[in-house]
Amino acid sequence: MKPFHSILFAIFITAVFVGGCLPDSETDESAVIASVGGEELTLESALRQIPEIALREDTLQAIESFKSQWINSKVTEKEARRLQLQNNAEFREQLNRMERQLMEDMLKQYVLSEHEEELNVSRDEAQDYFQANRDRFVLDERHIRFRHITTNTRTEIDNARSDLMRGVEWERVLESYSVNPDLQLRESTQFWPYSMAVADIPMLNRYLGVIGISEISPIHLYRGQYHFVQLREVRNEGDHPDFEWLIPQIQQWLKLEKSQRITNAFIRNLYLQAESNNEIERLGSNETRSALMDFYSNTESN
Repeated sequence: MKPFHSILFAIFITAVFVGGCLPDSETDESAVIASVGGEELTLESALRQIPEIALREDTLQAIESFKSQWINSKVTEKEARRLQLQNNAEFREQLNRMERQLMEDMLKQYVLSEHEEELNVSRDEAQDYFQANRDRFVLDERHIRFRHITTNTRTEIDNARSDLMRGVEWERVLESYSVNPDLQLRESTQFWPYSMAVADIPMLNRYLGVIGISEISPIHLYRGQYHFVQLREVRNEGDHPDFEWLIPQIQQWLKLEKSQRITNAFIRNLYLQAESNNEIERLGSNETRSALMDFYSNTESN
């Protein structure tokens, strides 16, 4: 198969398999936002498939991006069908492999749903794990807690800075002037690796590297909005993080460990059951080695 056809084939099998796993809603009467060869993409269908994080960041941009991807996928699929790649043995083999993998993954999810209560990780469990492994939790870079406010006008940012310097509560300052008070309040309670602190606005990130505790940075205009930051706390590289920072992460680790134990035990039981029913046959190591040598010998002779 030529390189172009190989690429087209890979895209085609992904489009066919994923498309077949996403049935349209029976009552989808939303606007049609794109169509290719009579096949339509509705707004509701797009919203169901776009990751939530992308929708939260910029809904319109996420839809436009998905729309372009969908159109490219459909025109590629159309060309692949014209070439009848779906009749290719490699296509059927990969499709069967993907189907088997999906069935295996869905079975594991089903098993975990049956043990949902066992997967819960309490705060006490997380704390016990933290205490037992405390030496493993070390900051690999400087972490900071800071305040960041964004306003639409210069007057608002000046007033916000003035209020903060006069001792007005941070929450009140945000409510009065911020374009997104809830988000900026929530972010101000967390510690961030310095490299990730407002990394999307490089000047503010640099300010956080040079200002002192409680110091407020100069006002910065970025993409039509006004910003400043205030440094609140610093934890240096090599310090131990607070347990409170790690609760969600530790709980996720422990939940993953429990999930693996449950699914591994389930698969082991399936294996033993199949073995007891004489459903499993396997060559021993020596027989496998001989078969491998015969295979290579026959391949070389051909």
